[in-house]
Amino acid sequence: MKAWELEDIELTAKENPESFFIPSKEERVTQKIGDEVRLHFIIKNPEENYPSTERMWVRVTKGKGLFSGYKGVLVNQPVYINGLNEGDEIHFKPKHIAQTIVKKDSPCWIDSAEKSALVSKKCFEYTGLVRFLYREKTDRDEDSGWRMFSGLEDDDYTNNPENIRILNICLIRILL
Repeated sequence: MKAWELEDIELTAKENPESFFIPSKEERVTQKIGDEVRLHFIIKNPEENYPSTERMWVRVTKGKGLFSGYKGVLVNQPVYINGLNEGDEIHFKPKHIAQTIVKKDSPCWIDSAEKSALVSKKCFEYTGLVRFLYREKTDRDEDSGWRMFSGLEDDDYTNNPENIRILNICLIRILL
C-alpha cells in the first residue's frame, strides 16, 4: 500500500480560489515528453511534527491529454515519504499538476521575472485595477522597468514614495 496519494489540485484551487493558483487547464493538458511538472504528494499518515505534503517535480515520459493522463519519473528524492525514490515512475492526470515550468520560447515567458517593478498602492485597493502599464529604460540591474498605475493617481500621490511599492515581477502576477 502506498504511503502517499496525489493531491487533486483542481479541487484544492476550487475550494481556495483567493489563495491557491494553478496553471490553466490548457497548460495542464498539453504537457509534452521532457516537460517537468510539480505535483503535491499527500502523506497518508505523517509522523508528528512532520509535513503532510511533499511538493516535488516529475519529468513527463509518456501520455498526454485529459483522459489518458501522464507517466513521469520523479526528479527529486523525497525527504518524508518512505518507499518513494528519485527516478520512480509516477502516474498522474492534469488535475494533479500544481505548477509547470515556463520555457523561454513560451509566450508566457517573462524576461524580467526576477526583477522588480514600481506599482501604485491604488492597484491593490478593493476596486483597484491596473489601467496603465508601461516599461521604461532602466538604470539599475534589479529594475525591470515596468510601471503599473490605476489611473486614479495625481501628481501629489505618485510623488509620495509611500504610495509606490517595489515588487518582484513574479509576485505581481500572483497578487494582481
